Amino acid sequence: MNKYRYFGFVASLLYIALLISGCSGGGGTDASVDPRIGFTFPDQANYSTLTWTDAFKAAHDKFSREYAFGDWKGIDWPGLYSRFLPRITQAQTAGDEKAYYLALHEYVCSIPDGHISLAAADNAVPTSLGKELVGGGFGIAVAQLDDSRVIAAKIIPNGPAGMAGMVAGAEIITWGGQPVETAIGRIVVDAVPYKALTGELGSETPQATLEHYRLEQNRLLTRGSIGQAVEVAFKNPGSTIFQTKTLTAVDDAGQTFSLVNFAKRPSMSEKVDYRILPEGYGYVLVRMEHDASNPGYPIRIFQQFREAITSFIATGVPGVIVDLRGNYGGSDELAADLCGFFYSAPSFYEYQEYYDKRTGGFLRITIDDRSAIIDNFSIKPQTPYFSGPVVALVNPNTKSSGEGIGMGIARLPQGSVIGFHGTNGSFGMTGGEIPMPGGYTIGYPFGRSVDKNGVIQLDSRNGIGGVVPNPRVPKTLENVLAFAAGTDVEIQYAIQYLRGL
Repeated sequence: MNKYRYFGFVASLLYIALLISGCSGGGGTDASVDPRIGFTFPDQANYSTLTWTDAFKAAHDKFSREYAFGDWKGIDWPGLYSRFLPRITQAQTAGDEKAYYLALHEYVCSIPDGHISLAAADNAVPTSLGKELVGGGFGIAVAQLDDSRVIAAKIIPNGPAGMAGMVAGAEIITWGGQPVETAIGRIVVDAVPYKALTGELGSETPQATLEHYRLEQNRLLTRGSIGQAVEVAFKNPGSTIFQTKTLTAVDDAGQTFSLVNFAKRPSMSEKVDYRILPEGYGYVLVRMEHDASNPGYPIRIFQQFREAITSFIATGVPGVIVDLRGNYGGSDELAADLCGFFYSAPSFYEYQEYYDKRTGGFLRITIDDRSAIIDNFSIKPQTPYFSGPVVALVNPNTKSSGEGIGMGIARLPQGSVIGFHGTNGSFGMTGGEIPMPGGYTIGYPFGRSVDKNGVIQLDSRNGIGGVVPNPRVPKTLENVLAFAAGTDVEIQYAIQYLRGL
């Protein structure tokens, strides 16, 4: 039995019953002494044959009981139920699948957790809705600077904004007759299914942190229905003249979604890339902690990472950069082990707690990739040991066990985390799946990570969570324009930081 944080298709293995007799820790074989004996993960559910209304009622009941962070995040379950049940019922009465899907989407995405998802067996409805709502682009991608200004970070030369005379670096003053910050703040990301238009991998998911939500509001500002017109006031760089132009959204196949993406992900692969940078530092890219060809411990990723560290030490690099940007997650055990190459002594990593259907509470029970029950995950020193400074690069799509590596590096006296933004803030254990009518599936975590004091770690609360960069890359006009032009500003900043040490 394998336990993974992010890969739902593998995490379904969590439903296999555990044979815990004789496990380490606890008080022997008496179930009254060791509550782990007889524990099983939550029962699978399938509401796909029910009516939309009955399926929603059953799904809400199960989801609200088993979701690992309901209390931590202060989820108003009765409020969600009373808000969305009428919409589901109305959609059923009208036989309107688009309305049904939109209600499900907004329900799922209103809970700030990147491990919650709404998957579709057939993307026809979400893709159609996405095109209908935000299928048009205004030929511009915006970004908000640290000084609160909103700028045109990149312009499509022959797009609506470029044809209207706007150039990269222009300050946006108003959008649709409102101050641009007001216009951005009024965008409800939860109400728009747009993942299929971005070309990004995965199901529709919410944003766990406020800063990630704000980034998505910025991406959606410059999208609209095809043919939609918007009045924009702006000032080009070096000019004192404010211009007001009307832009009309055109079908650009989702192009502006990818123009400036501070949460970009690499290709999904177990391959670990490493090299010595021209400046002399070691660089290693870890895309995930999962090997699709080996559902157990991802030994090949461990071996590749060890090869990288061995090479760095042999070369005598003065510092190492571990690139975790967009890391997809995977094995907790591997995440802790990769941290071990930078630790000279054992260190606590996490306890795990899972929903216990016998009590309706959460039980502390940690399971490694070899199906063994252990007391906790710890960071164990690995060979060879790199004692120099190490930097982890992160972004808002550094998720799950990828965040765990960032957490481990951040705890080192010689470790730092660098990026424009922090990690995703979603560190729970996935596995909950609820098939719904229409071929849709709600996914959710029913396990959570806690620290030595039993306090939930990394998962967001009140919009704050994840691993926070220290130092953070400044979002200056120069840095954002360079990033938009394709310069890897974050790695350059990491190199400058290491030089300073």
